[in-house]
Amino acid sequence: MKPAAPLPRKELNNKLAVSRFLTLLSYFGLLAVLLAGVVIFPLPEGARLFIILPVLWLPLLVFLPAVLTKNPRGHAWLCFVSLVYFMQGVTTFIIPGKTGIGALQAFLALLLFCAAMMYGRWRGMELRGAIKD
Repeated sequence: MKPAAPLPRKELNNKLAVSRFLTLLSYFGLLAVLLAGVVIFPLPEGARLFIILPVLWLPLLVFLPAVLTKNPRGHAWLCFVSLVYFMQGVTTFIIPGKTGIGALQAFLALLLFCAAMMYGRWRGMELRGAIKD
């Protein structure tokens, strides 16, 4: 695989800032949408919120240290996990009455996938020194 061509420092910094913002926005937005979906729509009989919510959040929360420390490899792995939430959002979208929250979840998961992927790529370039001055 051919290495990426070096980018000017200003352009790389702009791309990093935008992708970092979108990653954080979609990451915490997805956590909020998952919480809202559990709170707004009634749980099945006998289900407990303190059990359901950690099961929904745990795959995302595993990557919280990587997101906060700006680890490019952690962002790359977060992309794969976000696809599970995309699939869940699409299946929720087809349930009558849950169309809005399903569409929002699918959108945020897709945004998280794209933003984290690009952040991981550009942050890796920065750490390798692929910068033109």
